[in-house]
Amino acid sequence: MARRPRVFAPGLLYHVIVRGNQRQKTFVGERDYQSYLERLGKYRRKFDVALYAYCLMPNHIHLLLETSSQPLSKFMQGLQQSYTQYFNRTHRKVGHLFQSRYKAIVCDRDEYLIELVRYIHLNPVRAGLVRRPEQYTHSGHRFYLKGDGTGVLDPRPVLNMLGGRKRYEGFVLMGIDTGHNEEYYQVEDQRFLGNEGFGEKVRKKVEEQDARQAKRPLDAALKKLAKEVGSDVDILRSPDRSWEVSKIRALVAYVLVRRLGYRLVEVAAHLGRDTATVSTLTSRFSERMQLEARLKKNVERLIEIV
Repeated sequence: MARRPRVFAPGLLYHVIVRGNQRQKTFVGERDYQSYLERLGKYRRKFDVALYAYCLMPNHIHLLLETSSQPLSKFMQGLQQSYTQYFNRTHRKVGHLFQSRYKAIVCDRDEYLIELVRYIHLNPVRAGLVRRPEQYTHSGHRFYLKGDGTGVLDPRPVLNMLGGRKRYEGFVLMGIDTGHNEEYYQVEDQRFLGNEGFGEKVRKKVEEQDARQAKRPLDAALKKLAKEVGSDVDILRSPDRSWEVSKIRALVAYVLVRRLGYRLVEVAAHLGRDTATVSTLTSRFSERMQLEARLKKNVERLIEIV
């Protein structure tokens, strides 16, 4: 069966699996793992990607991530090409390090986010590399146990959903004897992991996003959003850093970048901020929305209006 084209819309949750070309090792020594993580952090920040889990296995990689306005393909291209260049230079190799096409499964966040965090972090146990997940140093599990964010991933949104580090640890250990789950790989239309109708819902979301952007330029969308949240563009562009204005600014930036798909650099320019500032605003707002159902409802309302 021919492979389907990738699906992209801001805010989608992807389970990405990358395998070594012809099953070769993609990591030979500790320096390789660290080099990949450095690049993962760099490109995560550059493309405003939220990373929920990762596991670097000797010959393949698992990433659980959420995209913003930049397509997943750009993030993966930068990450994989940069690491391949490092690997070939360091180990005096030539040619492809990874398989030409990585798997990118669009997942239903409500149904699978927490389950996939556990499944990915238990990969080394299922492979027989360690007996317990905390013994494996090349996954995000240890950062969940500490509860600290890093330049690579921030465990706090998922920890908050589960009720803290101890509950996360117990949740993971409950699945330690669970084997390979084919459900996570044999997915609808080769692209979607979710309940019946999830794939059609995602396709509709992509079509609506494309149609919305074709009809409404960024400046018009910003003006409409500002009005709906009881503000105006001049206030959002002003130097005012008060809590009320900052809160509204973060909401508007999140909707424009993460949900409507406008480019981060363009939104930053329209708000009179640098891209790093707006990236931080959207990331922090995303964390808050995981904890406050009211915020999520407000975002959905604004998307429908704009």
